[in-house]
Amino acid sequence: MPDVLFVAPDLHGGVGRCVAFIADALPQRGVPASLFLLRSRNREYPIANPRVTRALPVLESPSALRLRLPLAFARLVAQIRRDKPAVVCSHGLLCNMLVVLAKKVLRGQFATVAFEHSSPAIHYGASRMRRLKCWLVSQTYRRHDAVVGVSRGVKEDLVSMFPPLRGKVRTIYNGVPLEDVREQSSAWPAPLPAAGDVTQPYHVVAVGRLEAVKDYATLIDAAALLDDPGIRFTILGEGSEHAALQKRIDAHASRSPVTLAGHVDNPFPMIAGAGAFALTSLRESFGNVLVEALCLGVPVISTDCPHGPAEILDSGRYGLLVPVGDAAALAAAVRRLADDGEMRERLAAQGPERADAFSLERHCQDVIALFQPLLRRRAS
Repeated sequence: MPDVLFVAPDLHGGVGRCVAFIADALPQRGVPASLFLLRSRNREYPIANPRVTRALPVLESPSALRLRLPLAFARLVAQIRRDKPAVVCSHGLLCNMLVVLAKKVLRGQFATVAFEHSSPAIHYGASRMRRLKCWLVSQTYRRHDAVVGVSRGVKEDLVSMFPPLRGKVRTIYNGVPLEDVREQSSAWPAPLPAAGDVTQPYHVVAVGRLEAVKDYATLIDAAALLDDPGIRFTILGEGSEHAALQKRIDAHASRSPVTLAGHVDNPFPMIAGAGAFALTSLRESFGNVLVEALCLGVPVISTDCPHGPAEILDSGRYGLLVPVGDAAALAAAVRRLADDGEMRERLAAQGPERADAFSLERHCQDVIALFQPLLRRRAS
């Protein structure tokens, strides 16, 4: 019988990675845990924990998931009734809502913890269903025993938008398995030239879904402004914006080339071999990939978007922050790093130590400390 049941939409994207990490890590630390997923996805993050239930087959369409949600909910209730976990920890608005409904159906036989991975003010505020989503948060989150924001900004948004949550919300940063990242970074037998090799172009790498929220258009515009054959850019990832971004690259014809390299199962060798890592998002509630670049000793440039990057980089102490959507500022930051060897060395040296603050080990300690009173309550 697991002590903790994690509930998540799937093992895809940033939330999926975080859930996979913690569901694997807790049993190794003496806390039995299982995982319930609403659906399967293509290219899921791997997980070693054998206690994984997928309620639905592979569904890539959100509308297809909505149509089959009653079946997924029924299977969630059945699993909770059968396994009798002491704590059910859900991730994301949809799962946070379903767990509250399951608790009502099962007459509150377990404690619940809701993780919020999105900035409510930004993410829900920009949605066409803003009023509905805000109402759902207000009605469901207050019924959880605890609520977690993955950054201080997310926590502050929750409290400011939903005052009854004050005193119930805490911040627990995402955890990154730093040693695994370092190990995977050495898997490529032919690493890219080091940043200090003046015979090679200064290489800037970005990793993420090719979607509007990642704003790679600004990175492409920055490359056009630089127009320097001594600087090149590579973007790893796939998504609906691929064709539009490639068209933008072709239209600019910059001497600072931008390559859309597609999906790579292991991006860490390329990140480790880069002169800089760039994040250009319009919003990032946390930003796991920034921590991964820091732990590999790669200087980081990021937009100062809400909310995670500034917290990870300590307001610019551990990397360069630029305004959202400002191609000129991004180009200037790339130029500054490319030209300033002392700055590169300082940021590269500081990065691994800063990454330690967001390790999976520290995340597990914080999560276990949150769960322990709830587990003791069940035991008594």
